[in-house]
Amino acid sequence: MKKFLFSAAAFVAASSAFAGGYLTNTNQSAAYLRNPAQLATFDITGAYTNPAGLAWLGNGWHLAFNIQNAAQTRTILSTYAPFAYNSTQLGNINREFEGEATAPFIPSLDVAYQKGKWTASMHFGITGGGGKATFNNGLPMFESQVAYAHAAATQVINGFNELANKFNPILIGQGAHLPLLTPSNGYTLETYMKGRQYLFGLQMGLTYKIFDNLGDHKQGLSTYVGARMNFASNAYEGYMRNTNVNMPDNSQIPLPEYMKYAAANGENAASFANAMASQLPTLGPSIGLTPEQAQQTAAMLKEKAAQLQGAADALNAGATRLGRDIALDCNQKGWGIAPILGLDYRIGDLNIGMRYEFNTELNIENNTKLNTTGNASFADGVNTPNDVPSLLAIGAQYSILDKVRVMAGWNCYFDKNANMAGGKEKFIKHNTHEITIGAEYDILDRLTISGGFQNTDYGTTPDFQSDLSFHCDSYSLGFGAKMKVNDKVNVEASYFWTNYKDFTKEQASYNGTGIAGKDVYSRTNRAFGLGITYDF
Repeated sequence: MKKFLFSAAAFVAASSAFAGGYLTNTNQSAAYLRNPAQLATFDITGAYTNPAGLAWLGNGWHLAFNIQNAAQTRTILSTYAPFAYNSTQLGNINREFEGEATAPFIPSLDVAYQKGKWTASMHFGITGGGGKATFNNGLPMFESQVAYAHAAATQVINGFNELANKFNPILIGQGAHLPLLTPSNGYTLETYMKGRQYLFGLQMGLTYKIFDNLGDHKQGLSTYVGARMNFASNAYEGYMRNTNVNMPDNSQIPLPEYMKYAAANGENAASFANAMASQLPTLGPSIGLTPEQAQQTAAMLKEKAAQLQGAADALNAGATRLGRDIALDCNQKGWGIAPILGLDYRIGDLNIGMRYEFNTELNIENNTKLNTTGNASFADGVNTPNDVPSLLAIGAQYSILDKVRVMAGWNCYFDKNANMAGGKEKFIKHNTHEITIGAEYDILDRLTISGGFQNTDYGTTPDFQSDLSFHCDSYSLGFGAKMKVNDKVNVEASYFWTNYKDFTKEQASYNGTGIAGKDVYSRTNRAFGLGITYDF
């Protein structure tokens, strides 16, 4: 039997609940939700997506305030033979674990002031993180350890009964017998996980208009230099407790006791098998065995004894670890700064925006109140790398008619160069790529409708994915409207929906248990947005 394992890893709220890379949220406004192709915009919300384009705002103050509501489900459908003994679904080796991630109020603020060729700007928002996530039934990586421990103990008991059934006819003739043991018919447990993960970003910078309306084609060029300070705030809480087994008489006993019961009888069975193996050469003829058969049976018994003894030792060790509740209560904080460069070029009705964000070196430090997981990475004061990868963003916007605009963009997140917890960046095939397209139509003088599409391609591999943090390739659709209240005020409303592609991870040794299994990861996501802009 494999060594019993329990790895708490990280009680992570999991991956981003929003659009973007592993640790980046690109949807910072209602404008983005109604049309994600925002990389060449020159509205005030470009303070995040295209800060160099702020050069074309016009003199004065410009303000935008946005709120979003995002909700996501994360589902893991696990196939693992020992799950068939879960008392809530006896006989079913498939088990579904569902978590709900919510971010009910996601604010963002953009402020810019332009005078002549210079524009100073600020953006504040939740630029990374997954909001809040709750798994009321835990995760398969945790329950599989309980399921395996129960299955291993039951296997030892069945192994004892197998020996008893085989040799009791012989022993009864000598006035002895091995009593049959009673195996459990299922297990129960209480598991729970809750996490919160936010990355707050404060970005400030300066935009400079190099030239405007140059030549017959009315060319313009501007640059941006700025930086974003990222502040991470995470909190994780969870437990696994009350692991019990159900007996045929409807009684319950703690799983550790059941494991010790199996281990003790496994040791007895091993001793019996060794004793029988030593006696068979002389006892064989009296029970109808040829010398060759007696020798073969003795060898089999010695092998069986070694297996039973090894299983008993592992069960005793596992029972000790399961003899206490496993729980975690940990907060994490950290911060880092990323320089940002931008460039915007316009010629006639075409505008092109570019932005490069440098890698944010970010380490998060534990403030741990409770940690009985046995995982040293959650010890109080431990630092874990959690870099926000660098990003190259390029977009274009073109007015095909006075009232119709089309736009497209491309994001590349340099994930392979970022330092991640556990060195997970080594298990990425390629950097994340994102393509966006969209269109806007001024259906009335005061009303604009828009829609857009986004495709996100992660470079994940099975070794990168885990129950605690998994990413699925996706495409998203957004639509909405902007209404001009007066010459200074605009309001926006939008909706954003994401469809994810399932990711299947197969393991020859499921979570280190030595038994094959697989997980199918899937997600759903939707977000609503409201925004207001004010120029004065």
